[in-house]
Amino acid sequence: MNDYDYEQDYDYEKSPFFLILILILILILILILILILISLKFQTSMTADFFAGLERLYNGYVDSFRNADGVLPEMIGLKLRHTRGVVDDAVLIMEGEGWSAGDRLIGRAGALLHDTGRYSQWKEFGTFQDLKSVDHARRAVEVITREGWLAGLAAAERKVVLSAVALHNRRELPEGLDNVIAAQARLVRDADKLDIFRVIETAAADGMLDRNPEMTWGLRMDGTPAPDVMRAVAAGTTIDYAQVKSLADFILIQVGWLSGGFHYRTALRLAAERKALEFREAWLGKLCGVDVVKECFDAVRRRMAVRLTATGAV
Repeated sequence: MNDYDYEQDYDYEKSPFFLILILILILILILILILILISLKFQTSMTADFFAGLERLYNGYVDSFRNADGVLPEMIGLKLRHTRGVVDDAVLIMEGEGWSAGDRLIGRAGALLHDTGRYSQWKEFGTFQDLKSVDHARRAVEVITREGWLAGLAAAERKVVLSAVALHNRRELPEGLDNVIAAQARLVRDADKLDIFRVIETAAADGMLDRNPEMTWGLRMDGTPAPDVMRAVAAGTTIDYAQVKSLADFILIQVGWLSGGFHYRTALRLAAERKALEFREAWLGKLCGVDVVKECFDAVRRRMAVRLTATGAV
C-alpha cells in the first residue's frame, strides 16, 4: 500500500487561514509604524514649558519620600536643597560662558536630575556613599527612565541629559565623548561642586555636620592631612579617594577642586568670589595648624590666579 502525502495537494497560499494570518501581520506592522510616527510627532525639543513640567514631576517624586507628617527626613531635604542650588549655579555658569537659550534649558534639566538617585539610595541604605550602596548616578538614570520623565523629549536631547546625569560622579570623563555631551556633563559636574561648597559650609556652621557624620563619610575628625593628598591637591591632580582617612583629607578634596577640578572658568570665578578657599584654609588651620597646610594652600592660590587671569574661554 502506497503512502499518500495529503499535504501535496493542499495549496496553503489559497487557504483562508493563511490569508487571514498575512492580513493580521500586515495590520500589526501598520500599527507599529503609526505608533512610531505618533511618538516622533509628540517628541519635542527642550522648552521652558517642558522644563516646568519636568520640575513638577521631580518635586512630586521627592514628595513620595516624606514622612507621615509630611516632612522630609533631614538628609533627604538636604539633597533637595542641594539640587536647587546646583540648578541655580548651572544657570550662573551658563550665563557666564555665553550659552544659547536652548543649551541652557538642557543644562538646567541635567542639573535638576543629577541626584535623582540619592533619594532611594538613602531610603534603602541609609548612606550616600556609593561604595557602600549603589552608584547614585546610575540609579538616577534608572529612575528617570522608569518614570518616563523625558519620554516626550527628542531622542538626541534625551541622550544628552541622561549622559550628563550618568557622568556627573565619574572620577574622570571618558575620552572621545561627543562635544555636546561633554559640555553638559562638565556643566553639571562644576555646578555640583559649587553647591557642595555651600552645603558643607552651611552644615559646619549650623551643626548639621555634628548631627550627621555621614556627610563627611563618617571619617575621623582629628589628624593632619595625608601627605599624598596634600601633594595631589598642590599639583592639581586627581585625588585617590582610597587615601582619604580624615576630615582634613575630606576638606582637601574640595580644595583640590579649586586647584584643578573646575572646567569652566566662570565656575572657578564664582568659587573665588564666595571665598571657598579662604573658608577651608581657616577650617583646616583650626583642625591641624596653619603651618601644616600653608604650602599646599599657597600652591592652590597660585594655580587659581593663573586660571582666573588667563584669556580666552575655558
